[in-house]
Amino acid sequence: MNNKPKTKLLTISLLCCGRPDTTERCLKSLMPIREAIDSEIQVVDTGCSKETRAVIEKYADEVFDFVWCNDFAKARNFQLDQANGKMFLFIDDDEWFLDTKYIIDFFKQPDCTSYNIGGYFQRNYLDFDAKEYSDIEVVRMCSVTPKTYFVGKVHEYIEPSYGNAMFMDARAGHFGYVYASEEENRAHSMRNIPLLKEMMEENPENFRWPYQLAQEYKALKEFDKLYELCKDGFERASVYNEEEENENIRYRGSFICGMALALYELDRQDDLIELYKTQGAKPTILQLPLAYLAYFAASVFFKIKDNEQCKIACEYYLKTYEEVGKDQAQMFIQGGLFASEAFTSTKLNMVYCFLMTMGLEQNDFAPLIHYYRRISWNDRVVRLNRGFLSMIVKKASEYGNKKEIRNVLNKFFTTNGFRMLIENEIERQYQNLTEEELERLGTAFKGTEGEKELKLFVEIRLMEKQFSGIEYWESYNELIDALSQYANLTAQWQEIHDSWLLDDDEVKPLDSTTILSNGIKQFIQLSDNDITASLTTLKNLFGIRPSLTDALGELKRLYAERIKVYQAKADNPEKFEEMYQLEESVLHQIADLDAAGKSDEAIGAYQQLVGIMQNTFGVDTLHI
Repeated sequence: MNNKPKTKLLTISLLCCGRPDTTERCLKSLMPIREAIDSEIQVVDTGCSKETRAVIEKYADEVFDFVWCNDFAKARNFQLDQANGKMFLFIDDDEWFLDTKYIIDFFKQPDCTSYNIGGYFQRNYLDFDAKEYSDIEVVRMCSVTPKTYFVGKVHEYIEPSYGNAMFMDARAGHFGYVYASEEENRAHSMRNIPLLKEMMEENPENFRWPYQLAQEYKALKEFDKLYELCKDGFERASVYNEEEENENIRYRGSFICGMALALYELDRQDDLIELYKTQGAKPTILQLPLAYLAYFAASVFFKIKDNEQCKIACEYYLKTYEEVGKDQAQMFIQGGLFASEAFTSTKLNMVYCFLMTMGLEQNDFAPLIHYYRRISWNDRVVRLNRGFLSMIVKKASEYGNKKEIRNVLNKFFTTNGFRMLIENEIERQYQNLTEEELERLGTAFKGTEGEKELKLFVEIRLMEKQFSGIEYWESYNELIDALSQYANLTAQWQEIHDSWLLDDDEVKPLDSTTILSNGIKQFIQLSDNDITASLTTLKNLFGIRPSLTDALGELKRLYAERIKVYQAKADNPEKFEEMYQLEESVLHQIADLDAAGKSDEAIGAYQQLVGIMQNTFGVDTLHI
């Protein structure tokens, strides 16, 4: 209980036992607040190393020692008791403020002390490169009174939790939920789970603890346990109690969201659709969690090709996004565990993709025109639905250079990742397209930023399709000429492809077509000089591009005949010349017979010639 006289406006505090580098990053981010506001920085050392302690003492106004007892609320209450400020703001030692402007602005307002609770947004990064993240509201501010205290051995919270609230538009970066290994992830959750279960036993009516336990089960991907926990929580929170209804309706929403996520991950499609239909007919939850449920239902409807129901679910989701998702206050009021993630850019992108794909299936381009601009093309990480990618390539192969399609295709040349995405999709589909469709697909990119590259890319796929349609090649030189053309075309494409990589020292990975083409060129260079090396090179080319397997098989056959011819010429030049002239003469006779319409005689003469060559040199022809 804090009864101290208040000598400061604000106490900024943190519990600390972390690494010196992350602790210093945290403390450095607090200094603008410390310098701009009548404030103090207090740190509670719960077991720091000497290095971390040295960092703390460099920044903190006061440092206190606390013997860790596996109870965060006790540590926070000890922390709160030391505060000299009227207001209390706390941050974890593995967080750091990305911008303190709004915090400073808030505490400069004369009425800032009229708020008894509040917080900021925690930006939880989903990868160590900080490319993806989700922002969630965290309660991290309160007024300091004798009645203010923390509750909870883990995932602690402030009481009283009602009254005049203020969420500052500030973000604190946090890598705390990104783990180097699955073992680290499990260890973190296994630390929390026993404590949460203890609190559930001690206070079974408090829905906060199963609410937090659900988060741990999600992190561990234990979706069976997540479903059962949330189902039980939902049923208990659905028992009507007028005094608790405002709080329970939020918990019901989070539990429904947990059930939806679990059912989706467990591939229990029928149960998920039944849950969605039940809540849609007579909702017992708020709009935001119902939109979250609608998203997963739409995903299932899209997968099973129930386009009518998918469209209804998507439209409800987007309607709620307009009404709730763009209103920060409503997102806080209706949000909570899982529900706050209803309108991530990935989920929005997927819904747009569902609607565009369903429209294109009916050759209706209106949804494409309406929604493609809404996709978050400029995010650092953008996920698109595979069905949409497949459909846009399919329609491009049907319509060719159609404006509505071209405008979307042009978006795939804003980043290297998008460009790779569309090329990979073409690679996945091209064997199932006709030559005419491939030609139209090539023209679809005319006028886009990737016109030159994709023209070559599609031409290469077209050549591969043509190669795969030829089972027998009569001439080694004809096949070599075709393969050389393929290799040269691939080299042109790879050069344009590499130009997207802006850094000269960046590793430029070779596409499988280029690896094959380089091997073909190497084979051609070696073929007349080093038979052993050329055969080894040829052997290594098989399997790189399955569509060229037959052509490479023919190359192997024709090259073997070529080697026999060269060997025969070297072993007995006179005999070789005699037989060469004989073949030349017979081939002229065959041509004359064929020209005279004596096809049967021409065929017979040719078969006789092949028999003579096989008996003499073991080859069909000396004309290689």
